[in-house]
Amino acid sequence: MVDLSEIDNKKKALFAILIGALIAGALPALTKIGLREVPPLTFAFLRFLLALLFLIPYILKQRWQDYVIVFPLSVLATLNIALFVLGIQTTTATISQLLYAGTPLITVLISYRLLKSENKNEKILGIIVGFLGTFVILLLPIIEGNRTLSGDMFGNMLIAVGVILYSFYLSFSKKAQAKYSPLFITSSFILSTVFVLLPFFIWETSNSLWFQNISTSGILSILYAGLLGTLVPYYLIQYTVKHGGAVFASLSFYLIPIFAFLMAFILLGESLTAGILIGGALALLGVYLATR
Repeated sequence: MVDLSEIDNKKKALFAILIGALIAGALPALTKIGLREVPPLTFAFLRFLLALLFLIPYILKQRWQDYVIVFPLSVLATLNIALFVLGIQTTTATISQLLYAGTPLITVLISYRLLKSENKNEKILGIIVGFLGTFVILLLPIIEGNRTLSGDMFGNMLIAVGVILYSFYLSFSKKAQAKYSPLFITSSFILSTVFVLLPFFIWETSNSLWFQNISTSGILSILYAGLLGTLVPYYLIQYTVKHGGAVFASLSFYLIPIFAFLMAFILLGESLTAGILIGGALALLGVYLATR
């Protein structure tokens, strides 16, 4: 007999993926705009500090011992954030999100090898098809001869390492949710990021006068990243992990590039080509095969 409650949970998880991807898709372009004026780790610190302000009433009600237990897990995601803001300085907003499309494949490998979880053939096929779509987009600078989309190798490598760390974070979040709620895990991640980045914020601010010359666009980019682009997407990711699993949640990284392309085109003038549309269609097909 079909468990209707399980179907409803899957639908809710899929809706969470779509909303989270839509909000997160604007972050790469807005981050590049903010980084024109704000040092990278300072930008990340301010982003998470704003998100933390909304969580203080909730955090004060929790046991600090639990945050200590979850801290090692949270640091995986924190390092991903640091590597992302350092890497996106020299690569493009488009490429930065294409690299995250490897998250589902890495996550399924971690889940299978380390966590011994089972994955249906259709889900694996969907992941492969989706990865193929993003791989096509990744090769567009070679296929179409447009080097402006290829990014910078060092920046790409930093983000790629962050992708691996975040894949481990997603995989082990499922185990942590046996004891802790999605909101607790999200708050732990945000709290640890503020804690880890605080010394870098102090160091960068003491060596820069960025705050004296920041423009309206720089301020708006920080406000969007902190007030909307941090707490909401990361909570929805944990919600999806709870109701759909880590691999299911990682599929959002096939959708985020599509929204990122649009925002990068509008805000930064990065090119949208037929190849990107074809790759995007394959990515969507992969999500459909893996979630139907």
